[in-house]
Amino acid sequence: MLKKLLYFITVLLGLTIIAGLAAFFWFIVFNPGDEINQTNIERLLSMESPVYYRDGQNKIGVFFKDAHRQYIQYDEIPGDFINAIVAAEDNNFFEHFGADIPGVLRALVVNIRAGKIVQGGSTLTQQTAKNLFKRKDRSLKSKLIELLYALKLEYHYPKEKIMEFYANQFYVSGNGHGLGVAAQYYFNKPASELDTLEIAFIAGSVKRPNYYNPFIKDNEEMSALAMKRAKQRAGYVLGQMHKLGMISSARYEEYLQQDIAFEQGKMFFPLNTLMDFVKLGLSAPEVEEALAANGIANIATSGIKIFTTVEKGLQDQGFYALRKELSRLSIRLKGYAHEEVQKYYNGLTRAGDRDLHVNGFLFGSISSIDISDKPSITVSLGKLDGKQNLTGIIDYSGILPVVDSLVKWEKQRWTEPQADDLKRFLKGMKVGDQIFVSVREIDRINNTLLLDMEKYPEIQGGLIVLEDGTIRAMVGGKENHFFNRAVAAKRPMGSVIKPLVYTAALQLGWNSIDAIDNERNLFVYQKQAYFPRPDHVSPHKQISMNWAGVNSENVATVWLLYHLCDHLTPAQFKELISHLDLDSRDYESHASYRQRLRDSLGILVDEEQLQRAAFRQTVINLEPDLIFNDKLDEYQYLKKMQYGADFEIFLEEVEQLPSAYDTFAGN
Repeated sequence: MLKKLLYFITVLLGLTIIAGLAAFFWFIVFNPGDEINQTNIERLLSMESPVYYRDGQNKIGVFFKDAHRQYIQYDEIPGDFINAIVAAEDNNFFEHFGADIPGVLRALVVNIRAGKIVQGGSTLTQQTAKNLFKRKDRSLKSKLIELLYALKLEYHYPKEKIMEFYANQFYVSGNGHGLGVAAQYYFNKPASELDTLEIAFIAGSVKRPNYYNPFIKDNEEMSALAMKRAKQRAGYVLGQMHKLGMISSARYEEYLQQDIAFEQGKMFFPLNTLMDFVKLGLSAPEVEEALAANGIANIATSGIKIFTTVEKGLQDQGFYALRKELSRLSIRLKGYAHEEVQKYYNGLTRAGDRDLHVNGFLFGSISSIDISDKPSITVSLGKLDGKQNLTGIIDYSGILPVVDSLVKWEKQRWTEPQADDLKRFLKGMKVGDQIFVSVREIDRINNTLLLDMEKYPEIQGGLIVLEDGTIRAMVGGKENHFFNRAVAAKRPMGSVIKPLVYTAALQLGWNSIDAIDNERNLFVYQKQAYFPRPDHVSPHKQISMNWAGVNSENVATVWLLYHLCDHLTPAQFKELISHLDLDSRDYESHASYRQRLRDSLGILVDEEQLQRAAFRQTVINLEPDLIFNDKLDEYQYLKKMQYGADFEIFLEEVEQLPSAYDTFAGN
């Protein structure tokens, strides 16, 4: 009987082992499931796609799907991080098969002795599985599923790849994940530049990042406590590394004496119209087709790098200049009534910058006001860049521009501010009032800020800078997000073309105070009659470019466009057409030259054009004779005459047009 029982147990045990092996090979080797495919894991660890300024170094922003991470390949991971994370979390990572049985038993003994859970037995592979596949709870079933995923990872991937998955998935802060983001967030540097102490902190913080994070605490006391905890945790990791022979005793003692040099870096990029514009460009059908041809279906998860023509320095200066000018104009147009301004500020929900930098615009509250011979305003800015209760000073130079704009609004545009004006303005302010400022200077050594007083504008504006047909800077508004006024705002055509015409005129020898013709006239463009019909009657027959811009004189602008090259000498004109590739090229025959101009640019030099040029030259040659014979009116009439065959057709077209001031042509 006993023999039969032993035989039965042996058979049952054998069948169990066979079934276990069969299950292992089925679920882990042959049919691990789609979740374990590298394509799926890469989707879970979806790479971000950075968008760069023209320099290829500084980022405008990043496209990412759910989590923000700077993906790092295994060979880019610092060796100290691999040692630190192994020492802190899983000493036998490179030896076990995904589950560390001795480690589990040790943790069990320690927890029994402590009467509570003080040590875990999960391996790095199990933690990777948990992070990747999102364990739902701490139940036995969930832990067994997690173990199954860990075994699948171990079978199908080398240890180095599992470490790479782990290094790019652990939580940092917000929606930031991975070593690359951690290095940028905690120390404002790439992972490759981290020192051993910084690495020890990051490795030690992966289990409880918020517990050790000094940047998210509510006050200085809690921030200091987090830093103390961070140093203790880094010390534990360093101790484990020393114990395992990963660092020497001398280095261990040296690191223990050092403080962790936290420096909060930019982990997230603010909303900006540049990124919206890039996204719009990437959604163009021809761009999507080109990307699809290269296997890119989703920009946000592709990991590609996108380079723009925008220059960072010009973009930053343009944004600052626009905000500064809108602040000035807001006071010039509406003044600075203290109670009205406070009411306006209290109604704002999102305004100003969130981080501290030179030329940034911030809201604060007035702490004190000095109305002495050296007036100043002390401003409390609250918590910025992880620092508590930052304060700044608005000195005389920072207050004066506001007072200058104010007295010009109250009195006359040429009025200069006096000492009494400044004192009167400061007396209207109260401690506790909200105030809008720009940052002029940051002294990080002495932790002091010099500020300029501003007024948060109710008006809006936009800016676009072009060079050689490319965008070098673009600002969509005073906050530069959402609606892009630089390209999306609808404006009358006249207002769009005037700056371009005036800029070209200044480059071609015109002066802003030169006289330009403002009388109604007919202009011929490409054998078509154009008869501008302004919406107002101007009493001035001739005006300056300055006047035309301020008063939106369309006729004068059209006349200037028609006469852009009048101030050029023959040599300068030849240089201009050569620059525009309108001159004959080296070794180009006259016939080829005429054909290129005709076919590429639509320029046709025929007998009529030669006669037109001869007519203009004749009028120029007649100028001294007519003036010296007191026939200036005749000369002015000749200058305005249009030459051309079939002129009677143009005249007939003009006569059929509506009355000059019956039609609103727009500005």
